[in-house]
Amino acid sequence: MDAASQKGFLVFELPGAKANKSDFESYLNKQNIRFVMFNGHGAPDLITGYKKEVILQAGKNDNLLKGKVAYARSCYSLSILGESCITAGADGFVGYKLPFMFVSDPTRGAHPLKDELAKPCFVTSNIIPISMLKGHTVCETVQKAKTEIQKMIDYWETRSDLVEAPMVAACLYWNGSGLDYCGNGDTKL
Repeated sequence: MDAASQKGFLVFELPGAKANKSDFESYLNKQNIRFVMFNGHGAPDLITGYKKEVILQAGKNDNLLKGKVAYARSCYSLSILGESCITAGADGFVGYKLPFMFVSDPTRGAHPLKDELAKPCFVTSNIIPISMLKGHTVCETVQKAKTEIQKMIDYWETRSDLVEAPMVAACLYWNGSGLDYCGNGDTKL
């Protein structure tokens, strides 16, 4: 959010109970939004918000992303939903064809960026919105994230001080394998 504000983008957040279908649809219908980022649970054809309420679904309200670029850090979101959003007029959709995975320290669950085990997966996935905000294309953004994922894999494969290191590397590999986009790869914000 800080990166978006620094670049002059107006940021609308839907935290907690506000991450519901009604508020989501209202914001997209009333505001001139170019980039939408999801950080919720997903399935091949949908993304959920607060209390697992479906907020975006293929063939139902995917037209809300018409003329927009979306990034979904949500399991399976690219497989059906991404393509459906593109068919409904979205310019680009970045997401995961597989579950988004990470290892976590149970004592740090509420703060993934302070969790040494979870942080690599979130730092590399955060490259997507940051790169888009810097003016890179959808294709360049995905490639940047994949390059950084590989660097993190190389690092975590050499760590011998943590028993969880191979699991962190495996999650990074998995996320990199599932990360992709659909739509126009030359799209910028």
